[in-house]
Amino acid sequence: MVNSQTFDVIVVGGGPGGAVAAKRCAEAGLMTVLIEKKKLPRDKVCTGMVMGDWAHDIIRLEFGEIPEAVLVDPPCLTGHRLHVAGAETQTLEWPTPFTWRRNLDFWMLLRAKEAGVAIREDSRVVSVTPEQGLTRVTTQHHGLTEELRARFVIGADGSTSVVRKSLFRLKVRYSSPIRECYRGKLDLQRNVIHWFFPKGRPRPRFNVNHKDDVFLIEGSGIKELRREINETLMQYGFDPRSKPEWKDGCAIAMLHEQLLSKAFVPAQGNNLLVGDAAGLIFPITFEGIGSALKSGVAAADAVSKSVETGKHAAAFYLEALELILEKIRHLCSVQNELGDSSMGDPHRLAASMLSAYRETLIIQENSFVNPD
Repeated sequence: MVNSQTFDVIVVGGGPGGAVAAKRCAEAGLMTVLIEKKKLPRDKVCTGMVMGDWAHDIIRLEFGEIPEAVLVDPPCLTGHRLHVAGAETQTLEWPTPFTWRRNLDFWMLLRAKEAGVAIREDSRVVSVTPEQGLTRVTTQHHGLTEELRARFVIGADGSTSVVRKSLFRLKVRYSSPIRECYRGKLDLQRNVIHWFFPKGRPRPRFNVNHKDDVFLIEGSGIKELRREINETLMQYGFDPRSKPEWKDGCAIAMLHEQLLSKAFVPAQGNNLLVGDAAGLIFPITFEGIGSALKSGVAAADAVSKSVETGKHAAAFYLEALELILEKIRHLCSVQNELGDSSMGDPHRLAASMLSAYRETLIIQENSFVNPD
């Protein structure tokens, strides 16, 4: 057992939400440590699209313009192309910076480190335990157990969050997207992301995107759609006998119902959950960078207000979170309506999907204003 250390703020997780929360806490003069379970830079299963104004505005204001070295080829997508079986292809024009998440997240963490955040990588959080006035975070690093304590803990450790599991009694249903990476290219326009709906329904679906010298097939219905994927992509030059360079996957915590009903409230006292750990992922596109950044900012600001007033951070955070929940509530309604649109009319579904995808982007237009 390594001797315990005490900080003002412990942030668990090195994604966008964790990076921005830690950076803002350190800039507020708080002794802040960020714990990342993997060795950096680490990979993350994600399309790598920086979608919506929330993501763009917060990254620009907090971290600066995304460097060219962080982006891929193509560095910016022109938008989305929706392929619904039996209907004309629909195109949504929307400029979108494009990256590998390992590079984007690492760049943001380096900026957080420059702001004074101590980063402990390759360190796994085992448990999070509230104590009188503090929270104890137990970690393991290369076989050594260490106990850290802080007044504030921000859980930004993703869908399978250890912080959430330690603090909340919650039954979670997961979706399990899969990503397959192939060397080469398909006869599909490279600077758009292609969404395919081979069964003429909103789900299951899959997407194809090109990055550098590879293309990726991604989706939560990869196994179910194997035959449709092969048949669909053969017309664009895909060889069904080819083997992916690698294959991986992730989990998405489906917590919208619990969040909206208040059965799950992602904050207790001075312990806050942000991003995927809190279930704050947008329906329809299941994009999470914008909401992770937005909630990370809200968490850091709640910590600062708690320090100023002596009140628990949870009240400030949950008040700020209402804006995100309002957007999720609206998109859940749109998603439910999409199910009705899929009843035997592919043209209507294609138009509805185009409108829904546009809605997930427009809905983030409430600009982020740095109070400093």
